[in-house]
Amino acid sequence: MSDTEVAGNTAKETVKEILDSRRSFLFESEDNDPVEYFIANPAGEDIRMSDWNYSKVFNQAMIDGFPTQSQMIDILKERSILDDDYTQDVEKTRISLAAALFRLENMSDDLDDSETEGIAIEVAQLRDKLFQLNQKVNGPLGNTCENLAEDARTEFLTSRVIEKKDGSKVWSTFEDFRTSPNTTLTVKSRFEVMLWLQGLDSNFLENTPEQSALRGIAQKRMDDAIAQAQEELSEATPTPEIEELSVDAVEVKPPKKVKKKAAPKKKAAKKKSGRPKGSKNKKDKESVDAKDS
Repeated sequence: MSDTEVAGNTAKETVKEILDSRRSFLFESEDNDPVEYFIANPAGEDIRMSDWNYSKVFNQAMIDGFPTQSQMIDILKERSILDDDYTQDVEKTRISLAAALFRLENMSDDLDDSETEGIAIEVAQLRDKLFQLNQKVNGPLGNTCENLAEDARTEFLTSRVIEKKDGSKVWSTFEDFRTSPNTTLTVKSRFEVMLWLQGLDSNFLENTPEQSALRGIAQKRMDDAIAQAQEELSEATPTPEIEELSVDAVEVKPPKKVKKKAAPKKKAAKKKSGRPKGSKNKKDKESVDAKDS
């Protein structure tokens, strides 16, 4: 094998490794058929242009009069939205969530399922409460210069890193991404890229400790219900018992003798009626002898 062929094979293997290492996600098309898309690592030029978009949107937001994050926090404090009570409530919820998670992750194996389910539900409720508290502030903070600029950077990266299975780009340019008629795909792709940048899996909400525990309990209950149903069904329709038979108890009948058919008898030949053969000559002879005497 020549050096050129070796180099070509090495390049193909490298490309294959890059394509196989991409993160993927599924998107349901208009025909309800799942289509797999991939997130590739951005090139250096893509990162530079995304940073340029960040600066561009940030400056434009400042010109348009949008507040910065620090300015928005001051506004929230002035309007008693972000006050001491809110801060204490957030801190208390975080501590309670951490304690419940510790109990859930360190519970003994012999703990009853109902108790495990109760702890998991408690964790889920505390997590939801913390989310709602954060949204009370994150909503207004989403309209700050920093968040608007960060959204612009994420959108640009999304337009450059989303690929098809063969490695081709879904959108050729950033403008194609912005004007795409398939807004569902653009929103889904943007969300997946945002999770990827934060180091989170696509299904991270489904793999939280409380959801894993609740899913395990539900699966166990389903298995028990199926086993019980099968047991009840077998009791309702018992299989007939087969009586065991010994060899001595079985009556062995001798084979039937096959009667041989008798050979058909030969029919006797029929005698012809009339004078027997040679009787006429005998009488003539007797008459001749009588004359001589």
